Amino acid sequence: MKKFAGIALTMVMSVGVLAGCGTSNNSNTSADASANNANSAGNKEPKVVTISVRENTWGARKDNFIEAEKRTNEQLASENVQVKLDWWPGIGDDELVLQAQAGKVADVFINSSVDIGWEKDAGLIRDIDWVKDSAVFKSVPASYTNIMSYDGHYYGAIQDMDASPVFISRKALEGIGWTKDQIDGLKAKVDSGEFTFPDLVNLADEAKKKKLVKTGFAVEDTRFEGWNYAFDFVNYDAAQNKMMLTPKAKDVYAFWADAKKRSVIAENIGDVDTDMSAPMFVKGEIFAQFARTEFYQMMREANGMKDDVQAYNTWFDQNVVWIPVPSATKGGKPVSYSNPAMIFVGSSVDDEKMPYVQKLIENVLAPDLQINHTVASGKLPVTPEAQEDARFKEMSFYKDHAYLVEFTKTRPALPDYAVFTKGYTLGIDAILTKNATAEEAYELFEKEVKQNVPADHLIIEE
Repeated sequence: MKKFAGIALTMVMSVGVLAGCGTSNNSNTSADASANNANSAGNKEPKVVTISVRENTWGARKDNFIEAEKRTNEQLASENVQVKLDWWPGIGDDELVLQAQAGKVADVFINSSVDIGWEKDAGLIRDIDWVKDSAVFKSVPASYTNIMSYDGHYYGAIQDMDASPVFISRKALEGIGWTKDQIDGLKAKVDSGEFTFPDLVNLADEAKKKKLVKTGFAVEDTRFEGWNYAFDFVNYDAAQNKMMLTPKAKDVYAFWADAKKRSVIAENIGDVDTDMSAPMFVKGEIFAQFARTEFYQMMREANGMKDDVQAYNTWFDQNVVWIPVPSATKGGKPVSYSNPAMIFVGSSVDDEKMPYVQKLIENVLAPDLQINHTVASGKLPVTPEAQEDARFKEMSFYKDHAYLVEFTKTRPALPDYAVFTKGYTLGIDAILTKNATAEEAYELFEKEVKQNVPADHLIIEE
């Protein structure tokens, strides 16, 4: 689960903007220099361009970069240029800032979309406006374009995507008395706005009272944005690039308070992360799990079926039904949120080197390599072309819920978001541990935000 770079943000504010902090590009190795000298002397030796990549081995990311290196060099052969990857160890956000202070910034690295703002302010990354005209991204949804751009420029190339379905125990619904047709038709009712969030709460309450499950809801974390959007609590104004403090948060807090009172959620809900809840859900202990796409694969591993996809799909069809997060109001649209990964380009990459970096990144996002990552990680591909891959079409869960990304919202890249969300979760903690009311929770939230989010970065709605 992605942690906010709280210490990193403090460092950024204390040391100021680090752009240009490195006087030399650490990726320019002696191999680059010797190859260039050889070329100037008329030799046939290729020009070597070394690109440092901050190691990220999760899913198929590293394998994809290695294959992309191979494809890039095939494309550059006619130019007598050879790209070589220089692998750097993966480190946390705070260490990224410390290394930047020392002038050591990788040419390419992967981080969350929410990190764009503070990374830009810290001088870790540079603009990559070539994304706007790249053939790779020509057909991605507008929501992806919005994710990759910030403050008037493109700063990230989206690497993978997910959505936030609700996984519901089919066995629990059957225990309540639902028929197969009712269960299979649930998603359509959510899409049309006929089935609402309060309806889902009532089902969880009923399942728990009948002892069909031990827990009503499990959730990725207590700031779960999917719930916020369902209640129309929108906390960010993209046009003004400001956080929004709005009384709509009270509606979300009212849900939390009601769910806690009815024991649909437990006091320790924030401690039960997806690693813990996946085996619980598999055992039938949870009525509904609010999580991202990757939870589908986490259940497969919890089932001991990591290498037996066919058997897992049979189990899934018999035990699970998924829906989008329903709207809290009748006739409302379902919602979804994501925290996609971005490929960033380090500030030390100059315009001369950028075309090679661009070609490498575009090859990383080749349709077949995206699906390699989907198979390994459970994340969704980011381009329609990748969704045409036969392997993707064979994975019914991924194929069927890919439409969610068309309306999936993302966390804002504004650095103040971490502070804002801390205030929001203080209200939730008060409800869970101190039986606070929705009004009391909102008062805590409001006080925290007004004290710690700069006034010129905040819109307050009364």
